[in-house]
Amino acid sequence: MTPPRTSRRSAQWLLVLLVLVYAALAGSYFVLRYAGQWIESDTANLTLATAAIAGEGTLVPAQRQYGLGFAYQALSTFITSVTALSLVQLQFLIYPVVAGGLSVIAFVMYRTLTGDTTAGALAALFLFLQPDFLFVIFRGSHEKVTWLATMLAMLLLAKSFRATGQLSRFSAYVGLFYLATLAISASNVFFGSSFIIAVAVSLVAGSALLQIWRRQGTGKIPQPIVARLVYIVASGMVLWFLNTFYLYRPAMRVFWDLRTAADKTAAVTLGLEPAYDPYAVVASGWVSRRAYLGLTLPTWVAALASFAVWARMGIHLLRSRGLLDHPRQLLLWLLYGGFGTQLAASTILSHAGGVSGNLQVRIFPSVMLLGFPLLAAGALRTWRGESAGLRNRALALAFVLMVVWASGASLLKMTNDPWLSQYWTFWTAPEDRAVGWAEAHLRYRSVWLGLEGVRLSAYAVGSGFGNQTGNDYDAGPVNPETRDLIVSDVDQTMSIRKLIPMPDVRGEHRVYDNGMVVQYHKRPRTPYQH
Repeated sequence: MTPPRTSRRSAQWLLVLLVLVYAALAGSYFVLRYAGQWIESDTANLTLATAAIAGEGTLVPAQRQYGLGFAYQALSTFITSVTALSLVQLQFLIYPVVAGGLSVIAFVMYRTLTGDTTAGALAALFLFLQPDFLFVIFRGSHEKVTWLATMLAMLLLAKSFRATGQLSRFSAYVGLFYLATLAISASNVFFGSSFIIAVAVSLVAGSALLQIWRRQGTGKIPQPIVARLVYIVASGMVLWFLNTFYLYRPAMRVFWDLRTAADKTAAVTLGLEPAYDPYAVVASGWVSRRAYLGLTLPTWVAALASFAVWARMGIHLLRSRGLLDHPRQLLLWLLYGGFGTQLAASTILSHAGGVSGNLQVRIFPSVMLLGFPLLAAGALRTWRGESAGLRNRALALAFVLMVVWASGASLLKMTNDPWLSQYWTFWTAPEDRAVGWAEAHLRYRSVWLGLEGVRLSAYAVGSGFGNQTGNDYDAGPVNPETRDLIVSDVDQTMSIRKLIPMPDVRGEHRVYDNGMVVQYHKRPRTPYQH
């Protein structure tokens, strides 16, 4: 007969395996939904930046740079140089599937933070049901490296708390932690500074807790837990400074992005109208608000539930310090509060039109990265409570229904499925042929490539449109100086869906037509045009 402990351990690892399989299948679906014919602006820009590094053999190529980091491009260049894979294959076919392996790192991190294998597996599952997280790690951007480094940093930090009595192991964990912290900044200096700021806020909250506990005069004060955060903030700032000013100087552009943020935040504080509404995409990017709510409701439920668990833990900490026997849980509670505070501040900045219109969207996955282990641990405490029976059966049914709903919603949202989304990220083979024809027959022309500069124009940029011919692209309202237009059936469908008028091409020269895509050349309006 199998011992109960062995059986329970086997069930836990089976759950981990199921999470890994689901993550790999989700990545495969991301690729296969459009048969590998997908792209968006960040993927296009990082693809070109990586190609420039490979072509010029330097981290700071003259042709094109990604101004906020170099780690992702350097890693991709290394992989393509030691394998038979092309950069296009790596970006659009291999990376999305391989990114599912982050679920294993997430599980190990969560198990270490919570001290519970089942909670770690559940938290990893919750993470890979979150569409905003899936989208950023599956697309061809730096965030694969950024989130990998962030998870490793948190894992190593938690493990270092367990190894305080073992000098060699403790030193190894600390050294690797700072290496992971440097990797975060090297992939994107914004995320690097965000991580350091979150730890700094956690330090302030931890110091406040210490003062409260000293006044209560109850037991031993856990000074080392908060003291470690002081060293992390100081060392992290040094690493960020070295990366920004010495290792990769193009990253200094971050200061230009931050230059007017304070003024715009003050404008919102004083009651002036925001310069930019980041939530307008809810109305313009989806077929209806109900569709958007249906896709995001599981995320909002998880966010509110994790905040409730965090608040309950905070009350417990203030009253009885019952969690201090588990410093990793205190660390998790502090870091969640740090990122949560940053999320609230970023919402103000985004409304102000400061650093980025979608700043809070960028930081929200960071909050949920730490919210899911809180949610998983809280759910398991409820499940394992004294009163079980009918309540647990109801909880199990609700859990299964929510997982099914969240799974379907995440697959639809992360791929921007045209069934519900109006932010289309795919291109078609006829469009590819039309863009290729334009490149073969036009020189130093501006070519109109779509209604909103998201879909076909992003594909053209990612494929090197104009690099050898001097051509440039136009998108959205047609520039009066643009005389060549590529009009596809997909754009015509989008025009009907979004009620955006197509360019008037009646009477213009039809110079290319493959049945699905037509290229027009405007007739001369003056003697100087041709």
